Amino acid sequence: MIIAHLARVCYPFHPFGGLEQHVYRLTQELARLGHTVHLFTQPPDPFYFQQEAVRWRGEVIHHYLPYQTIKLLRRNSIPDRLVNYPLFSLRLAREVRHFTPAPDVIHAHGLAAFGVAMQPLPGVPLVLNPHGMEEFKNVSRLKQGAYAPFRAMLRTAAQRSAAIIATDRALIPEVSRYLKAPDSKTRLIPNAVDLEEIDAKLASAKPVTQPADTRLILSVGRLEQNKGFDIGLQALSQISTAQAWRWVLVGEGSQREALESQAARLGLKERVYFAGKITDEELYGYYRRADIFLHPTLYEGSSLVTLEALACGIPVVASATGGIPDKVFETGEFENGRLASPGDATALATHLATLLEMETGKRHELGQNGRRLVQQRFSWEAAGKATVNLYKEFFLIK
Repeated sequence: MIIAHLARVCYPFHPFGGLEQHVYRLTQELARLGHTVHLFTQPPDPFYFQQEAVRWRGEVIHHYLPYQTIKLLRRNSIPDRLVNYPLFSLRLAREVRHFTPAPDVIHAHGLAAFGVAMQPLPGVPLVLNPHGMEEFKNVSRLKQGAYAPFRAMLRTAAQRSAAIIATDRALIPEVSRYLKAPDSKTRLIPNAVDLEEIDAKLASAKPVTQPADTRLILSVGRLEQNKGFDIGLQALSQISTAQAWRWVLVGEGSQREALESQAARLGLKERVYFAGKITDEELYGYYRRADIFLHPTLYEGSSLVTLEALACGIPVVASATGGIPDKVFETGEFENGRLASPGDATALATHLATLLEMETGKRHELGQNGRRLVQQRFSWEAAGKATVNLYKEFFLIK
């Protein structure tokens, strides 16, 4: 079938993130399954994109549309998103309407669906993947107010779509509550990771120099308020310094300076390392060396970084929010880590202390349980087939 994917961003053209990775992997997998996939997105950002580094496994056809209509606004600021994102979404819809041959289905990610919802293509169903719906979960009152138009746009897209994808069980009731859409529209298709690629990156990783008796705690993500790294620092300040441990944060963001100051105030300056933006070889060196993966996020979508850590065989301490409880289990066959309520620094500290004091063999067992979970439930092959079955189920496409 001919499938049109609409997205504001896509890795590796734009900054690395969960949605960007999802669009990249899913479109490749659908093409590998034999379908014609057209991806409509904004032009590659030269700061992030290196043409020679890209190897598409499937024949995904790319169409680039300008994002900023009003260029006086600072890129990715709240005013920029409020003005230019809706206009970009409508531009996507116009492009698809005039595209020939017409697609059999339009699969839109987040607010990219709004334009098609307002200007539908007759006879062509719209599938919406709202991802984490952070527009509804911001703890900042400023963003809560500013993003009110986005919430209305996403509700409109959901109500006018033929189907809605929830990437985690926790998102199913949120689709109903936030988007006012009937449960009959919603289908669970878990997000996924590429184990073959992860293993290749682990094999070529740059070794990390770290004393053997030092436990390495790793976090990966944007240094923004919603990721809860300030809560992580509070938790670590409650852990005994008698044991040798170090926390490495990989990523950049607006909160870096504040986090560095907080680490110094808490007396953790020598134990916390801000790695910034690093290469895959460096990142996977940390994945290979890490004893614990810490993800203290306040709210989350599917959490690809959690999946990647589990795929690398690292036990996880994380917040029980979004799709994380689908992946991190404290007991049972897939016991692979510990969960705390979002914002609960004391609970995080207790769990971190437990894993730090745990025998190496037991901690390794938890990591292997996580790896096995990813193998069984979170592959892109499974996600691609489930997505095609969704198209067929709703639209009788043969």
